[in-house]
Amino acid sequence: MRIFLKCLSVLSAAVLLSGCSGSSGVNNDIASAESKLERNLTPNVDDGELKVLASNNNAFAFDMFAKLQASESGNLFFSPYSISEALAMTYAGANADTKAQMAQALHFDRNDTRLHNDFNALDLHLNYSDTNYTFSVANSLWAQQGYEFVPAYLDTIKVNYGAGVNLVDFQQQTEKARVAINSWVEEKTKQNIKNLIPQGVLSSNTKLVLTNAVYFKGMWANQFEEAVTRDAVFTRLDGSTKETPMMRQQEAFAYTETERYQAIELPYKNNRTSMVVLLPKENKHSEVLSGIEAIYAEAVSAFAMESVDLKLPKFKFTTGLYQLTPHFQTMGMIDAFTSNADFSKMSISSELMIAAILHKAFVSVDEEGTEAAAATAVIMNDTAAPAAPKEMFVERPFLFFIKDQKSDQILFTGLVEEPVL
Repeated sequence: MRIFLKCLSVLSAAVLLSGCSGSSGVNNDIASAESKLERNLTPNVDDGELKVLASNNNAFAFDMFAKLQASESGNLFFSPYSISEALAMTYAGANADTKAQMAQALHFDRNDTRLHNDFNALDLHLNYSDTNYTFSVANSLWAQQGYEFVPAYLDTIKVNYGAGVNLVDFQQQTEKARVAINSWVEEKTKQNIKNLIPQGVLSSNTKLVLTNAVYFKGMWANQFEEAVTRDAVFTRLDGSTKETPMMRQQEAFAYTETERYQAIELPYKNNRTSMVVLLPKENKHSEVLSGIEAIYAEAVSAFAMESVDLKLPKFKFTTGLYQLTPHFQTMGMIDAFTSNADFSKMSISSELMIAAILHKAFVSVDEEGTEAAAATAVIMNDTAAPAAPKEMFVERPFLFFIKDQKSDQILFTGLVEEPVL
């Protein structure tokens, strides 16, 4: 049986917070406790406000892309949206300088009520499913039993993010808590993200883990014919080559080209999302990477319908575990990771600090569609075509972005230096 996927992306992020106080009232069972309020399913947010939030989130996306691209080797893939939402839940508990530094790093530019209300509206818009398309977002908090949290904080994350609180025993049953969190991530990402939190990351000092999981599955509006796929030569950055399965079709697509790059937009069925593929021209790879934020905006605004003869490689890879803490620190988010952290809007019992921010991803692209999943954890511890088609042969390293059409929110970002299956 043929696989019903074209692209599968899985990302996991976790924010881990740790503290120094002990806990009380611990038992051996994982229980659930959450705000008594219901999620607000009808936030009053217009399309313009969604676009502003998405634009700010995208600015963070390109900041993080630059950090990861400079520190990681080989293929790169992550969900900036998953990271932004996990950190937005963390931000809801921040205060004073800690809050200001987080706002700067994450490009949060509005008051708390509006920010969380806008995230809620964007989240609810993105959550959608039909026979050809699924995008789901799930949030959860994992808290030390007996540890006190500010009720208003729990209300905020329940009303705006739908996040309940799972009570676990980090102090005496650390491994059981770790397994429970990882199992939740696996379930929400359709078993594509495993072992998000490795052994040794959690400790008896861990007080809270915030997790976000994103899952996406879509079919191309214009599918590639599997019978047309042929092996072709892909040229790596160092000039070496490899044979790789190359999909091909000629169709009318949104397309643009400059002396530095070619770009194309591949829609998914129902046109809720699309994939933007950006191919630097020969000897322009470094130049495009260094100016990618402006180039992406330029390309998207310049798209026009053209007949395009497109060749695109099939690929599938899993990233390693991204440790995001040092990247946030270089963005100016300093206090949150030190004893100077102020999360007083979150915790009653004691001071908290972020111990780790983790992210993990998987992506697979083939002839039929795209399936993607992502999770984030914060640990505190067409028109008429011309006769001659344009040619876009993606036979060297390229970038791709999966974005929401209504808000322009970038959901996934990738750099393929070498297609692997």
